[in-house]
Formats: sequence, structure tokens, C-alpha cells
Amino acid sequence: MTLSVEEEGQQLPPPLRRGRVVRSADSEPRSRGAFGGERGQDPVEPPTSAQLLGAVLEVADLDASRHFYERVFRGRDGEWHTGRGRLTYESGGGQSLELVQHGRPRTFPDSGYHQGYRVHRDRVLDLATELSDAGHQVEWWREDHPAERSPAAYVHDPSGNLLQLVASDDDGLLLDHVAIEVHMFDYCEYLYVTAMGGRVDFYYGWRTDDLAEAKLWADGDDPCAPWTRKDNAHYRDFLVEDPKSGELRPTRFSAQLGLQPASPPGETTRRRVPRPNGQVFISYEPVRLGLIAATKVRQEPPEEQVKGTPRLVFRTTQTAEAAVGYFGATPIPHSREGRSLFLRDADGNFAELICEG
Repeated sequence: MTLSVEEEGQQLPPPLRRGRVVRSADSEPRSRGAFGGERGQDPVEPPTSAQLLGAVLEVADLDASRHFYERVFRGRDGEWHTGRGRLTYESGGGQSLELVQHGRPRTFPDSGYHQGYRVHRDRVLDLATELSDAGHQVEWWREDHPAERSPAAYVHDPSGNLLQLVASDDDGLLLDHVAIEVHMFDYCEYLYVTAMGGRVDFYYGWRTDDLAEAKLWADGDDPCAPWTRKDNAHYRDFLVEDPKSGELRPTRFSAQLGLQPASPPGETTRRRVPRPNGQVFISYEPVRLGLIAATKVRQEPPEEQVKGTPRLVFRTTQTAEAAVGYFGATPIPHSREGRSLFLRDADGNFAELICEG
């Protein structure tokens, strides 16, 4: 079955439907409309004109991090600002990157969590070479959004944060996109689309064409980023054949049947099954947020923690009072500090919403 985006008048896959059931703080399910209000009540107006401005990342060494990012941002109209245990780069376009020092920084070097920064296309190859010569491993991968079908350079900063060098002719914008990992697409879409005003502009992993592309990747003919594909073991690798009946049974019966599993632990003898990894792309013009199906289960921060890092940074034209009024009527964990609301999605990813007034 081939699907397209909702804006084109076709059907979204089930995890992305509107009017879903969300769970409140008291764990009682309740259905919400497009703007968060209870069914039968006047809707609560969500934050409007939300923009995705940047990210706050944890790093081990501020000096080493600044030296690294100065290479990436060289030639831009931006300024560095220092504070106690933190360092912020503010670009001329109002976007920013804040680096917070931690002894053991919380980074995700083996995941799809990354930031894509725009680099003038005439600089990309030279910059990639410069970073490689400085000891940073540079990989060339492509992703699945229509704007990222050509291979681009990816590199980790000294603390393990992954960034992408996005070739661009637009020198005005710093941040092109951010990607985070999630498990529960529907709950996270409720925050990033329904509440924050983003628009789903593309998704990947649910179409037959996507399955065909995964096979090309398995054959070594497609330089996809590692988090965009899965290589699952075939279900038969977890079965053994009963010598009397010929039936396939789970490997836990191997000893009872006097057999060895078809594959030793950690190995497979049959072909593994390539699959596309689910991805949803949300537009906050001109910046994009990618939600990527998590490739592994990671330790989340304590459940009661709402403010944390790494986190996304948004801005809205609404006042903090109006935003608190909206989020207070939703099950989304949040807390206010001055003009900022700190939020947490269902998978432990953090965000900050900077309000007016």
C-alpha cells in the first residue's frame, strides 16, 4: 500500500491520525480535539507561530567544543557568549546553539539524534577535509527526507554530539534541521504538531517503495545513515525443527528435542531481513524536526524531571501565561521559569518554549 502526506488529501498511517486518545496525569484516557480541549468544550488555543530556533547540548570541555564549532560556523554573522559553565553561539538569523558543560555529558553518538547546520556548498568538502585532518571521523550518508537524498557529511563533536554539514546557498540560516529518537510517535506528534504547531510534511517507512529501498541498502547499493534502516534477524532464526513432527518450534525447546539452535547466540545462519526505519518529518518553516523510531531502549531521565538537556529550543508569539493556560489543559509535563516553558515528550526528550512577555 502506498501512502502520501495528509496535506495532499491522502491518508496518513495509523500512528499519525488526529483526535487520538491521550493519557492524562491520572492515567485516565481521554480524547482530545485538534487544539487540546475536551470533547464538547470550547477548544484551548495552542501556542501559535512556534519556531524551532536551536538546541542546548551537553559537552565535556567548553574550550575544545568552541574550537570545533568555530570551524563549522566560520564566516557566519554570529557571536559567542560565555557564561558560568556554558557557552552560546547566536547567529545573525536569531538561531542559536548552547553548550552546557557536564563531567559526563549526555550524548547519543550511536543514534539518529543530530543537528543539521547549513554550510555554504563551496565550503563543505574543504570543511570535511579540515575536520578529518584534525582527527574527527567524517562519514558520508544520506537520509530519507526529499531534501536529503544526496550523501552529506556527518561528524561528531569532541563530546559525541552528532552534526550534519548541510550544503546550502543560504548564508542567512544556521540550523537546517534537528532529529531526535522516539518510540511513541502518536504521543510525540501530539506535542510537536498539535501543541507546538508543526506540520507533518513527509514520513518514511510505511510504503512498499520504502521496503524496496531497504533491500538496496542491504545489498550495499545505498549509503543510508545507519538509523534509517533496520537489519532484523529472520523469525526462523529463533526456531528449531522437531525431528519427529517436522514442526518448527521456539529454540527454548532445543534441549527437550535434543537439538542445537539453528544459530549460536548472537549469530544467524539465515539471511537477515532489511527494513526501513519509521521516520516522521515536521516542518516549522524554515527549520525541520525529524522524529526517528528509536533503534534501542535508552535510560530515560527520572520521570519527574521536566527541564533537562539535551533539549530543543522553540519560540512563540504567545505570552507565557497563555502558554501555561494551554499546556495546563493537556497531559504534557511542563514547568515555567520566567518567559520559558520547559517541556518533556513521552520518550524523555526535552524542549524549551520561549514566550513573549
